Amino acid sequence: MISMNYENSALRSVPRTGAALPQQPPTAGKHRFRPQPDHGRRALNVSALCVDRHLGDCPDRAAVIIRTNAGAEAVCYRELHERVCRLANALKDQGVQRGDRVAIHLPLMVESIVALLACARIGAVHVVLDTELDAHSMAERLMECGAVAVLTGDGIGGASGPVPLKATLDGALEIAGTRARVHLVLVTAINGAEITMTAGRDHYYDAMVDWYEPDFPPEAMYRDDPLFVLYSSGGRNGACAVTHTVGDYRRMASDAMEMAYPYTDADVPSGLLSMAWNAGQTPLLVGLLAHGGTIITTTEALMTLPS
Repeated sequence: MISMNYENSALRSVPRTGAALPQQPPTAGKHRFRPQPDHGRRALNVSALCVDRHLGDCPDRAAVIIRTNAGAEAVCYRELHERVCRLANALKDQGVQRGDRVAIHLPLMVESIVALLACARIGAVHVVLDTELDAHSMAERLMECGAVAVLTGDGIGGASGPVPLKATLDGALEIAGTRARVHLVLVTAINGAEITMTAGRDHYYDAMVDWYEPDFPPEAMYRDDPLFVLYSSGGRNGACAVTHTVGDYRRMASDAMEMAYPYTDADVPSGLLSMAWNAGQTPLLVGLLAHGGTIITTTEALMTLPS
């Protein structure tokens, strides 16, 4: 007797006269394939992985250390959690939704780390913009990634002189015009430079964020949700952006920690962290915090006042 199987059904030829009818298998009529989830596999929120998991065991351990000429200032995991939640509440209240792009136009400092984790906490996608970009290059990136919010500073000290971060951003938004989707700019006071603020769009970071509650539940995430946009340094055809999902990002963080394995969690050089940040690479910082380590940064270059 000839039989033919089609997915979850079986078609059999009629048996000859007098032959017994064939018995159907117990699984006949049932679907052979388990239906796949609609939105991939669940994954722990990166912000909870880096901050919340340490609140029970080591809330007073230093998460970030800022070294200055006057000494060192430490931000523990408890305080980092509060700052991340305040910014997450502020971004949500200002209309930043899950999947929106948020640009971080800051050097490696406490506010930039808080911004990275706050974006992950609400399910937004973060993209780091190099502080050395000119207005045209920044406008191109803001239009391409579709950022709705930007975190920047008033200015920093660069190798060739002061770098006016806010003025460069204003020039980029003017060039982009209506092609830019930015409706929120949070400005961190770094060196006290004079800047121009646009009413309704620009706000000082501390004046807005400090009013919000220090608690925000992390958004439920899936492995195929977008989380991070990485821009290359550019080439003949300009900068190229690659969007990484939550699953990709966690693998990148694990690989980054393996490459930094010759150093212990507390001894990863600050120069290596700064190099990664300046290249737009944030997985190393996330991997370090996920392991309960300490991010060490300096403010010597940031405090250079314009002449």
